[in-house]
Amino acid sequence: MPVDEHVAVYQKPVRIVQDLESDPAPGAAPALADRTAMKMTGTLTYQACDDKVCFNPQAVPLEWTIALKPLDRERVKR
Repeated sequence: MPVDEHVAVYQKPVRIVQDLESDPAPGAAPALADRTAMKMTGTLTYQACDDKVCFNPQAVPLEWTIALKPLDRERVKR
C-alpha cells in the first residue's frame, strides 16, 4: 500500500566527509610513536531509489590508510 508521502531524492554524485583527529594528550603520544600510517575502517549504509522503486538497503565496507606525520612541537609552545 503506497504512502501519500514525498521524499527528496539525490540524483547527482554525493560527497561524504568525516573529520578525524587523534588524541592530543601527552599520554597518547607513545601510541603513535614510530607509526607512519593508521588504518581506518567503517561501513557505509545506503538505500538507492529511482523514480519508481527503492531498492533494498546496502552496506559497503570501507577502509582508508591515513599517512601520519610527527607533531610540530616547535611551532606550538607548551
